[in-house]
Amino acid sequence: MTIAEIHGKLPEYEGMEDLLTSDVFSTFKYLPLELAFIPFLQRAVNFRTGETINYSFDDVIKAEYIFWPKTSYFKREPDLLILLTRQKQPPISIVVEAKYRSGKSNINREQDLQELQILDGDQLAEQYYELVKNHFNIDYPYKKLLMESKDRFLLFVTAHDALPKNVTNETEKILGKLGLCDEDTMHFYWVNWQAAWNVADEALNKETNIPLGFKLMLEDLKVLLERKGLRPFRGFSHPKLSVLFKDFYFWGEEKMSVGKEIKHIYDAMLKICTEASHFISVVNDLFIKYGWNPVGEMV
Repeated sequence: MTIAEIHGKLPEYEGMEDLLTSDVFSTFKYLPLELAFIPFLQRAVNFRTGETINYSFDDVIKAEYIFWPKTSYFKREPDLLILLTRQKQPPISIVVEAKYRSGKSNINREQDLQELQILDGDQLAEQYYELVKNHFNIDYPYKKLLMESKDRFLLFVTAHDALPKNVTNETEKILGKLGLCDEDTMHFYWVNWQAAWNVADEALNKETNIPLGFKLMLEDLKVLLERKGLRPFRGFSHPKLSVLFKDFYFWGEEKMSVGKEIKHIYDAMLKICTEASHFISVVNDLFIKYGWNPVGEMV
């Protein structure tokens, strides 16, 4: 993560999704799996059902983060390929496509070879297809893990507050044409950047023995996401009163009953003044109508 970015020294780059991807996932890379990335992944929801990911990652012991790998068939460049090594089970492979302020980078393949048109140029569909077919140009140790993977996930990360169904439905429909949407094997998930803020916040509040270095990384991640407007909205809360000046707060809890009584008195006085003003206005209109002069000394 770039400290200069946190302090607003890179304004011309703050809208770059590659920089955001690097900031968040590099933080995950250098933190323990169970502290950051796994909790983030567990917040992902299924494209079709909207339910959180129903999968156990308890036996994951290592993660390999490959940033911007190249694919060999559709010539795509996903943001990440993440390979999870497990104790006794086959590895898990995850292709990540991250967006910030842009939509899917679909390609018009009408001029391409027929075999390249099978997924209508849909970015997410093509990247998941590459994952299923092991079409990644990566070093052999990573390639071996990929080929050994049994479960393969597509993780779509955006800044939306809710699952963008219009986007995900399109991808799901296209993959369905190739039979890649079977309910038993369909691992298409979405999560937003705001979930990373939640992960950092919960880790800082729940974990009491976090090493200082990890704590600083989590705090910086929260600051960065807040700066980019990627903090979850949690509604409004009653403002906390300052103990030093609590006697001066009109609506403090201890003075709420007194405040209500004063408000009742104010409302009654306002009603009297309003009715008196109306009465005076009526009388004045009568005087004018009949040409009468008021009795009494005029000041």
